[in-house]
Amino acid sequence: MLIRLSLAFIALGFMGFASAAQAAGPAIAYTTADLNMRTGPGTNYPVITTLPRSAGVTVFGCTADYRWCDAAFANVKGWVSGRYLAYGGNGAYYGQPIPHAGTYIGVQRYYRNYPIYGGPRIAVPPYPYRPYNPGYPQRYFEPRVY
Repeated sequence: MLIRLSLAFIALGFMGFASAAQAAGPAIAYTTADLNMRTGPGTNYPVITTLPRSAGVTVFGCTADYRWCDAAFANVKGWVSGRYLAYGGNGAYYGQPIPHAGTYIGVQRYYRNYPIYGGPRIAVPPYPYRPYNPGYPQRYFEPRVY
């Protein structure tokens, strides 16, 4: 009897750890306005794309003050303003802005070393640029006499 009781308490403990691990994972949120996704946490970073209003995003973490959040939308990952994100998961904090609910729903906070994502890039060849010269014979460029 004592063994069964102790096994029941151990099982309840593991269920508690599983729910705590789920709370620390990515959060589901939605945008409250058309929102620019940027390569880094700030308006000085270039825009990757613009998210439509009510778009569902996955929030992986935010800056320490929840002003900028690391999020993913439609296979694009970048930074969005936390003010325009509302929590979309179940519970008492549904619809609350991420800066207010972030601590309670377990959104990871970054204090430094923010990940910077690559935006639209210009392809640069690995060799110096040389204009194309097909090597026409000199007589091709000689003036014509009519």
